[in-house]
Amino acid sequence: MESHSIAVGLLAVLALTACSAPTVNLATSEPIKVDIAMRLDVYQHNRDVPKASGQTVPAVDPESTRRNRMADIQKFKNSQLVGENRDGLIEIREKNVPGEYGDYVRKTVAAENEDRMTLMKATSEREKIPLPDVQHKQATLWQNRSFKNEWIEVQKPEGAWVWIQKE
Repeated sequence: MESHSIAVGLLAVLALTACSAPTVNLATSEPIKVDIAMRLDVYQHNRDVPKASGQTVPAVDPESTRRNRMADIQKFKNSQLVGENRDGLIEIREKNVPGEYGDYVRKTVAAENEDRMTLMKATSEREKIPLPDVQHKQATLWQNRSFKNEWIEVQKPEGAWVWIQKE
Protein backbone atom coordinates (compact mmCIF):
# COMPACT_ATOMS: atom_id res chain seq x y z
CA MET A 1 0.00 0.00 0.00
CA GLU A 2 2.85 2.28 0.83
CA SER A 3 4.49 1.79 -2.56
CA HIS A 4 1.16 2.48 -4.22
CA SER A 5 0.81 5.90 -2.51
CA ILE A 6 4.44 6.76 -3.34
CA ALA A 7 3.78 5.91 -6.99
CA VAL A 8 0.64 8.05 -7.05
CA GLY A 9 2.54 10.92 -5.45
CA LEU A 10 5.37 10.64 -7.98
CA LEU A 11 2.89 10.57 -10.83
CA ALA A 12 1.17 13.69 -9.44
CA VAL A 13 4.48 15.55 -9.11
CA LEU A 14 5.49 14.45 -12.61
CA ALA A 15 2.14 15.55 -14.05
CA LEU A 16 2.30 18.94 -12.40
CA THR A 17 5.86 19.65 -13.51
CA ALA A 18 5.49 18.28 -17.02
CA CYS A 19 2.33 20.17 -17.90
CA SER A 20 2.09 23.91 -18.27
CA ALA A 21 -0.98 25.80 -17.19
CA PRO A 22 -3.36 26.79 -19.96
CA THR A 23 -3.02 30.35 -21.29
CA VAL A 24 -5.83 32.63 -20.22
CA ASN A 25 -6.32 35.73 -22.40
CA LEU A 26 -7.57 38.65 -20.29
CA ALA A 27 -7.72 41.17 -23.15
CA THR A 28 -11.02 42.07 -24.78
CA SER A 29 -11.55 42.87 -28.42
CA GLU A 30 -13.98 45.69 -27.47
CA PRO A 31 -13.66 48.17 -24.59
CA ILE A 32 -15.70 47.24 -21.56
CA LYS A 33 -18.76 49.46 -21.32
CA VAL A 34 -20.22 50.34 -17.95
CA ASP A 35 -23.61 51.97 -17.56
CA ILE A 36 -23.79 53.88 -14.29
CA ALA A 37 -26.71 55.84 -12.97
CA MET A 38 -25.61 58.38 -10.39
CA ARG A 39 -27.21 61.11 -8.35
CA LEU A 40 -25.26 63.95 -6.81
CA ASP A 41 -26.84 66.32 -4.33
CA VAL A 42 -24.85 69.42 -3.41
CA TYR A 43 -25.89 71.46 -0.42
CA GLN A 44 -24.45 74.78 0.60
CA HIS A 45 -25.25 76.04 4.07
CA ASN A 46 -24.55 79.67 4.81
CA ARG A 47 -24.10 79.35 8.51
CA ASP A 48 -21.87 81.69 10.43
CA VAL A 49 -18.71 80.18 11.84
CA PRO A 50 -17.46 81.52 15.19
CA LYS A 51 -13.88 82.82 15.31
CA ALA A 52 -11.64 82.51 18.34
CA SER A 53 -12.18 86.20 19.14
CA GLY A 54 -15.91 85.67 19.56
CA GLN A 55 -16.77 87.32 16.23
CA THR A 56 -18.50 85.41 13.50
CA VAL A 57 -17.54 85.23 9.83
CA PRO A 58 -19.51 83.87 6.92
CA ALA A 59 -18.91 80.17 6.32
CA VAL A 60 -18.55 80.85 2.60
CA ASP A 61 -15.82 83.27 1.62
CA PRO A 62 -15.89 85.46 -1.51
CA GLU A 63 -13.19 83.40 -3.21
CA SER A 64 -15.21 80.19 -3.04
CA THR A 65 -18.43 81.85 -4.21
CA ARG A 66 -16.50 83.40 -7.10
CA ARG A 67 -15.16 79.96 -8.05
CA ASN A 68 -18.72 78.62 -8.03
CA ARG A 69 -19.86 81.21 -10.59
CA MET A 70 -16.69 81.25 -12.69
CA ALA A 71 -18.21 79.21 -15.54
CA ASP A 72 -21.23 81.51 -15.77
CA ILE A 73 -19.06 84.63 -15.88
CA GLN A 74 -16.97 83.09 -18.65
CA LYS A 75 -20.11 82.17 -20.57
CA PHE A 76 -21.30 85.78 -20.30
CA LYS A 77 -17.92 86.99 -21.58
CA ASN A 78 -17.98 84.51 -24.47
CA SER A 79 -21.49 85.73 -25.37
CA GLN A 80 -20.23 89.35 -25.42
CA LEU A 81 -22.70 90.27 -22.65
CA VAL A 82 -20.11 91.53 -20.17
CA GLY A 83 -16.59 92.90 -20.07
CA GLU A 84 -13.81 93.77 -17.63
CA ASN A 85 -14.02 97.47 -16.74
CA ARG A 86 -11.32 99.88 -15.54
CA ASP A 87 -12.29 99.43 -11.86
CA GLY A 88 -11.57 95.69 -11.67
CA LEU A 89 -15.27 94.84 -11.95
CA ILE A 90 -17.49 93.12 -14.48
CA GLU A 91 -19.75 95.43 -16.42
CA ILE A 92 -22.81 94.41 -18.38
CA ARG A 93 -22.33 95.56 -21.98
CA GLU A 94 -25.55 94.14 -23.44
CA LYS A 95 -28.25 95.67 -21.28
CA ASN A 96 -31.22 94.41 -23.29
CA VAL A 97 -31.11 90.75 -22.29
CA PRO A 98 -34.77 89.98 -21.62
CA GLY A 99 -36.61 87.68 -19.26
CA GLU A 100 -35.33 85.32 -16.63
CA TYR A 101 -31.95 84.94 -18.32
CA GLY A 102 -31.41 88.70 -18.24
CA ASP A 103 -32.32 88.72 -14.56
CA TYR A 104 -29.89 85.88 -13.97
CA VAL A 105 -27.08 87.74 -15.77
CA ARG A 106 -27.71 90.90 -13.73
CA LYS A 107 -27.90 89.00 -10.43
CA THR A 108 -24.74 86.99 -11.17
CA VAL A 109 -22.75 90.07 -12.24
CA ALA A 110 -23.89 91.97 -9.12
CA ALA A 111 -22.81 89.08 -6.86
CA GLU A 112 -19.45 88.81 -8.66
CA ASN A 113 -18.82 92.53 -8.29
CA GLU A 114 -19.78 92.45 -4.63
CA ASP A 115 -17.28 89.66 -3.98
CA ARG A 116 -14.57 91.39 -6.00
CA MET A 117 -15.09 94.62 -4.05
CA THR A 118 -14.96 92.73 -0.74
CA LEU A 119 -11.63 91.19 -1.74
CA MET A 120 -10.20 94.46 -3.07
CA LYS A 121 -11.19 96.34 0.10
CA ALA A 122 -9.56 93.64 2.21
CA THR A 123 -6.39 93.90 0.13
CA SER A 124 -6.44 97.69 0.45
CA GLU A 125 -6.70 97.48 4.25
CA ARG A 126 -4.21 94.63 4.64
CA GLU A 127 -1.53 96.18 2.41
CA LYS A 128 -2.36 99.78 3.35
CA ILE A 129 -2.83 100.74 -0.32
CA PRO A 130 -5.55 103.14 -1.49
CA LEU A 131 -8.55 101.27 -2.88
CA PRO A 132 -8.31 102.94 -6.35
CA ASP A 133 -4.75 101.60 -6.67
CA VAL A 134 -5.90 98.08 -5.81
CA GLN A 135 -8.75 98.40 -8.30
CA HIS A 136 -6.35 99.53 -11.03
CA LYS A 137 -4.08 96.55 -10.35
CA GLN A 138 -7.04 94.15 -10.41
CA ALA A 139 -8.40 95.70 -13.61
CA THR A 140 -5.02 95.22 -15.29
CA LEU A 141 -4.81 91.65 -14.00
CA TRP A 142 -8.29 90.71 -15.24
CA GLN A 143 -7.78 92.41 -18.59
CA ASN A 144 -4.50 90.54 -19.08
CA ARG A 145 -6.29 87.27 -18.25
CA SER A 146 -9.08 88.00 -20.71
CA PHE A 147 -9.23 85.94 -23.88
CA LYS A 148 -9.15 87.24 -27.43
CA ASN A 149 -12.36 89.08 -28.44
CA GLU A 150 -13.54 89.61 -24.85
CA TRP A 151 -14.53 93.18 -23.98
CA ILE A 152 -12.12 95.24 -21.87
CA GLU A 153 -12.17 98.93 -20.95
CA VAL A 154 -8.91 100.71 -21.76
CA GLN A 155 -7.65 104.25 -21.64
CA LYS A 156 -6.63 105.94 -24.88
CA PRO A 157 -3.45 108.06 -24.91
CA GLU A 158 -5.52 111.25 -24.82
CA GLY A 159 -7.19 110.03 -21.60
CA ALA A 160 -10.61 108.85 -22.76
CA TRP A 161 -11.84 105.42 -21.62
CA VAL A 162 -13.16 103.15 -24.38
CA TRP A 163 -14.37 99.58 -24.71
CA ILE A 164 -12.43 97.37 -27.10
CA GLN A 165 -12.31 93.68 -27.87
CA LYS A 166 -9.02 92.22 -26.74
CA GLU A 167 -6.72 91.22 -29.55
